[in-house]
Amino acid sequence: MKRFSKVLAPMLAVLMLVSVLAVPSFAAEGADDPYAPLKEGTGYVAIGDSFTRGYGAGDNWHDEIYLNDDYGNFECRNVGGSYPNRIAEAFGLFAPDDIRDTSAKLWPVAHDAVSVAYMLDLLGIDDGFRDDEFTYQDKPMLSRYATDLRYFGDPLSYTIDGQSTYGETGEIMSIRELLKNASLITLGVGQTDVVYKAQIFGLNTLDLSDTASLPAGIANIVSLLYKYFDYWKDAYPLLLDFIKETNPDARVVLVGTMNPIKDATITDDVLLPIGNALNIIFDLMNAYSKRCALKYGYMFVDISDVETPSTATQMSIGHILSIEDSIEYALIAHPTQKGYAQIAERIITAVQRDLEKDASSGLNKVKIFFAELLDWFKFAVLRIAHLFGISAK
Repeated sequence: MKRFSKVLAPMLAVLMLVSVLAVPSFAAEGADDPYAPLKEGTGYVAIGDSFTRGYGAGDNWHDEIYLNDDYGNFECRNVGGSYPNRIAEAFGLFAPDDIRDTSAKLWPVAHDAVSVAYMLDLLGIDDGFRDDEFTYQDKPMLSRYATDLRYFGDPLSYTIDGQSTYGETGEIMSIRELLKNASLITLGVGQTDVVYKAQIFGLNTLDLSDTASLPAGIANIVSLLYKYFDYWKDAYPLLLDFIKETNPDARVVLVGTMNPIKDATITDDVLLPIGNALNIIFDLMNAYSKRCALKYGYMFVDISDVETPSTATQMSIGHILSIEDSIEYALIAHPTQKGYAQIAERIITAVQRDLEKDASSGLNKVKIFFAELLDWFKFAVLRIAHLFGISAK
């Protein structure tokens, strides 16, 4: 009996040690690549407009961004410095330049001026939100949409003339297939739907030399912002519904919007803070996106304070409208390279936290399992000791 008692005590000590060490060693086995879940299926699909594509994001952005406008320019997956490119690098996602490489884990389906309606048409969702006012009236947009049909068209996609392609599919991969198998999706649509249209049909028509007409012009811009906000607000959930129904397990990040001229005055002499006065519509857009994120169980990333050329240099609207170079003018409405880095950092942090939350949840289940198993063993050993009348001490 004494001999058995001498054996029993070490057995219990070993069991207690195993209970402490078993779970950490188990967790370490799966920690070799914490970003492995993001590489499953088609990997990372980045949907959006010029913010997502990376207008002004890197030193060679202009050459890189327009590669995807015309069919046949296949070296168009990456724009250096864009937030999808930065995210892919941070998570170790395979991102060759050639868009035909289907083993890639970064798929940017993004162009400047892409709207929700654009994406709904590409997915072939019959919704009544066809954007004839803008997308199909602009020559460059027609070219981009035609290219996306060639690359990613689905049997249900709508052609430029509003007809279904009836069976023709994308030469590279169907947009539905991309989204159905994506592990990570970032969705950045809304800036074009609301802000860019108000800029084209309102801001660009302002006559700053006619001060008497400025109040009416500003009121018209505000009216357009609300009009386009209502349109986007009704169409946006259709895209979210599709993603949720098609791929309920994807990690989805809803990227907010920002006021690129929030610090701008009307002119250098007329210091009325027109930029700040427009914040309300951006606040409404971000609040709505947050509500959608909660409803669908998605992440939301706020980009309202990232750096833009206008906010960095305190430009006035008068100065912005006086810029004659079209590229320099367009850059004002986009983040600086630092701003793109800020967006990427916030998305990366959000996804990392989501991964850690999942890992923690799974680890807790493992801990419970091992704790219950070890409790059973300890009870069995103590029971045997009791049967033999031996103390565990």
